[in-house]
Formats: sequence, structure tokens, C-alpha cells
Amino acid sequence: MIPLVRSGGEAETRVLRTIVGILGVTAAAFLLITLDPIVVLWQYVSPVWSIPAVLVVFIAPMAVAVTAFAMSAVTLRRLLGAYSVLALLATVTVLLAAGPSAAPAGLSPWPLSIAALYTVAAALAFPASYAWGLLAASGVVIVVVRDLATDGSNIGVALQDSITSVAFGAIFSALALVSMRSARALDEAASAARAAAVRRASGMARQRERTRLDALLHDDVMTTLFYASQGDPALDEAVRRQARYALDELARVGEVGGSPVDAGSFTSRIRSVVLQGETPIGVTVIGRRESLIPAEVDDAFAEATAEAVRNSLLHAGPEGIAVARSATIVLDEHRVVVRIEDDGVGFDARDVRPHRLGISVSIRRRMASVPGGSARVQSTPGRGVLVQLQWTPS
Repeated sequence: MIPLVRSGGEAETRVLRTIVGILGVTAAAFLLITLDPIVVLWQYVSPVWSIPAVLVVFIAPMAVAVTAFAMSAVTLRRLLGAYSVLALLATVTVLLAAGPSAAPAGLSPWPLSIAALYTVAAALAFPASYAWGLLAASGVVIVVVRDLATDGSNIGVALQDSITSVAFGAIFSALALVSMRSARALDEAASAARAAAVRRASGMARQRERTRLDALLHDDVMTTLFYASQGDPALDEAVRRQARYALDELARVGEVGGSPVDAGSFTSRIRSVVLQGETPIGVTVIGRRESLIPAEVDDAFAEATAEAVRNSLLHAGPEGIAVARSATIVLDEHRVVVRIEDDGVGFDARDVRPHRLGISVSIRRRMASVPGGSARVQSTPGRGVLVQLQWTPS
């Protein structure tokens, strides 16, 4: 059984349908050009052969072309394969369809002039080796039929007709094969690009989850353990709240996607993060936003904000020293910003040890893990700290 070529991708299917449309137009043109030879031969051959031959050779490719965009590539190739075989069969059987009247000597049957139609169809339907084999077979058939039609009186004319038909068919078959090969290469390139994008996205997702887990272990789990180790009964409620929050956030690790949130839900989550400690912190909201905020951006802001607030509560000043703290949420259609400020003791960035996870992982890297996210930490000894988290949609 001769195999059909594979179904192909989007570009290959589009090119296939385009060539089939051109083939249908060419079949109509061939019908007009061949109309006189068809009428002449009609009186010398049986209608049992003539009618099916005209329908198969000319009408069939026109009908396929009209419906090409409603068919799958597999169905199209099956029809083209069947057409190429049947059209060649019509050429082979023309001499067996002689009618009651003898054809004039030297009359050339019209099927000998349509080889380009079914060879192009074969090039679209079958692997290249089979298509070229069918083209070579059509050349042999043309020589035999042409020679028998002229009673073997002029083999040179038969060879000339065969060479002309085969060369004509070869040109268009080669164009069809090159077009399909180029479309196939485009599909393969697109497929490779999609696969690479998926791999990159998967790697980025794993990196984001790793960063998030690092941040959670440092921010929530370690903070809960630290407070629990103090043994201070006054901290019991705060420890319980922190533990519940840590468990909720850990449960979210590994979740894929998530529904985008509106500005109100985003603001409520940031407020709950800021107010989870015992020390009251004022929250100011500036502006408004109608567009939704992606779930991964919402998560990044919540986790980075939680770390910024904890750092301020732990390090802004010694116990008993009043420290003013504030949180500001800025919302508009072009960006989302959260600022955490205090007027505490501050720090010198050069004194922060590289292995500390708070600023590098839980704030900067956590925000950088989402497209368009960034974090800026400013501090001067004695002048407090400003942590600004920002997301700019691409």
C-alpha cells in the first residue's frame, strides 16, 4: 500500500489547500483548452469511458478545490491520491474504450495532455519518491498509448509528446514539493519554538516556586518558630496568627495559575499582611485600577510586603523606642506599587551579609520572579528604610 504523507501542521495545511485551489483552477483551464479534442474523440470512444473520464480528470479536482478549506489535510491527501491514480488509469484505458467507428490514424487521445494535473496531485498526496515514480510511469504510458494510437508509425512523435508532458508535470510537481517542504520546515521551526517557550516557562515557574518556598521558609516558618521560642505568653495570639498564615501560604506552594484579582481584593490582602503584627501600621491607598491583577503578581506582592513589614518590626529600632511606620498602595492602569516605610535606625547595605535571605530572596528576587516586577530597598543609617515594590504590566 502506498503511504500518504503525514497530515502536517498549520502552515503545511494552509499551503496544501492553496495549491489544491490552484489545481482546481488549472483543471478548469485544461478543460477549456481540451474541449475540442474531447469533442473530436467523443465520437470514436464509448460514452461508458468518456463521461467518467471527463468527470474524473476535470470535474473532480475542481470539486475538491471548492471544498478544500472545509476538509482536513488527511482527507484532502486521500482524495488527491485517489485522483492521481484514477486519472492515470483513464489515460491507460483510452485505447480499450474504442467505439463502433474507427478513429482516424494519427488522432492523439486527449488524456495524454493532462499528465501535469495528476502528477501534481501525486506530489501533494504521496512521499516524493512515489510521486516521481508515478510521473515516470505516466511518461511510459504516454509513449505506449501515443504510439498505438498512430499504429506505431511514428515513435519519435510519441517520445516527443511523452518528454514534453513529463517535463511539464515535473516542473509543477517540483514547485509543489518545494512549497510543501518549506511549509513543513516552518511548522517544525514553530513547533521547536513553542517547545522551547514551554521549557523556558516551566523553568521559570520552577524557579519562581523555589524562590517562593525559600522566602516562605525564611519569612513565615522561621519567624513563627522564632516568636514561639520566646516563651512570652503575650505573644501567643500573634504566634497563632503567624502560624495560620504560614500554613496557608505553604499550602499555596505548587498551585498552578490562579484567578486574577481585582484592585479591591489586592488591597484587602495587602492590608491583612500589613496588619498581621501587633504594631498598628497605617495603610493608604492612592488611585484606582479597573484591570485585574494576575494571581502570581498578587502572591509576589503579599509575600514581599510581609517580609518588608517583618523586617521593620524586628530591626527598625530597639524595644521601647517609638518607630513610625506606614504602608502606601498606589494603583493605576499602568502600574501597581506598594511602599513600606519607617523612620527607624536604618542600615548600611554594605553591612548586609550575602547569605541573608530577607532582602535578596524574599523581597528583590520574589518580585523579580514575576514578569514586570521589581523591588527597591533604600536605607541610610539613622534615617529609616523605604521598601518599594512595583509591577508594570508588559
